[in-house]
Amino acid sequence: MKMKKHSGVMLTWTAVLHTVVGIIVYWQQITNIANDGFINAIDPQLHAGRAAAFWFLMFGILLFMLASLMNWFIQIKGTEVPQFVGVHLLALSLIGVLFLPVSGFWLVIPQAIIIMRK
Repeated sequence: MKMKKHSGVMLTWTAVLHTVVGIIVYWQQITNIANDGFINAIDPQLHAGRAAAFWFLMFGILLFMLASLMNWFIQIKGTEVPQFVGVHLLALSLIGVLFLPVSGFWLVIPQAIIIMRK
């Protein structure tokens, strides 16, 4: 069975892992945001940790959204995920690895390559 057929599921698990790690790592910042009532609780100049937590979790949601779209292509439409999705994921991951070498961006590189393969 081709790995490409499972690319949406693989990215879904990556999104779940990313979000769970974000909740664990940023638990205190999330708690502080909640204690301040969520609305306007993040001033990037005053709360760099809160801003990092917000964007970390938002990226997880965006990954999950992309994974859902990929699953729709594969399962509902019966087509492969377009190669350009793999190209964009690879570019995003490589940029991420350059700026944050100790990160989960490495997990997406093989997934991107699988999507790009003919």
